[in-house]
Amino acid sequence: MNFSAIINQIIVLFLVLFLGYFIRKRHIIDDHTSKKLSSLIVNVTAPMLILSSMMSKSNLGRDEILGILLLSVMVYICLFLMTFIVPRLLRVEQHNLGVYKFMIMFSNVGFMGFPVVNAIFGREAVFYASIYNLPFYALVYTLGIFFVSSNNKEKTKFEFKKMLNPGICAIIIGLILFSLKWSPHITIKDTVNMIGGLTTPLSMIVIGASLANVNIKNIFSNGRLYIYCVLKLIVFPVAILLAIRNFGFNPIMAGVPVIITGMPVAANAVILSKEFGGNEVLASEGVFISTMLSILTIPLMVYLLSMV
Repeated sequence: MNFSAIINQIIVLFLVLFLGYFIRKRHIIDDHTSKKLSSLIVNVTAPMLILSSMMSKSNLGRDEILGILLLSVMVYICLFLMTFIVPRLLRVEQHNLGVYKFMIMFSNVGFMGFPVVNAIFGREAVFYASIYNLPFYALVYTLGIFFVSSNNKEKTKFEFKKMLNPGICAIIIGLILFSLKWSPHITIKDTVNMIGGLTTPLSMIVIGASLANVNIKNIFSNGRLYIYCVLKLIVFPVAILLAIRNFGFNPIMAGVPVIITGMPVAANAVILSKEFGGNEVLASEGVFISTMLSILTIPLMVYLLSMV
């Protein structure tokens, strides 16, 4: 693992993020544009990146696929248990409990997880990350909605059809192509690769633009968020690394759970809080501070992985 090259790639990602912040502050793009770009990423480019990774990897075994999926389920079970423990330790107010639970369980997978995994391990690792994130896609629109709406007096209507989202569909199609060992025509592959390649720059621009709307003064006064970020960005991924390092996994299979768990708060926290009555201000602050601190913690995780 070329540590200096990886750090350079991560710096590039965050420079693009700061570009997004700048162009939003300068009103080159507005909230409407940012929202449309988010929709484009979630519904088109990120699924294409998943398909691209699955079409380019042909020697991944069934045992590896089942292994990474089982590993993911175990990690999410542990994170779910943490939703009962961490808020008590932090003495979170009752009306903010649901948002904190969401922030504990769900990391920024589509906008940062895939681009960072791609930057660290290469496109092959996006295949692993796609399988690993199956529980995320299934849970974020079910359990995630339950969390953010848990303190909302109005009865929330859950839309389980949202579980069948573009990310899940891309993984299913990719697995079918993989299992059939069918390789699409080069024209199709190049098209999918090109569209999927838009995910990384667009994602970082959208994150930067969304952070431009956060009231930074309020964030600096919320000490509880900083403690949470230490747990989310350092303690949890390091605990996972220590737990799996002696199981004989290959570097990518061991690294993907660590990197994904150590990602900042999922951008869905803000979107779902707005829609289902959660504390969207707290969610925005959580996304902002965790994203900013991840500039330091992601290289730390990469360094720890390189030492294993």
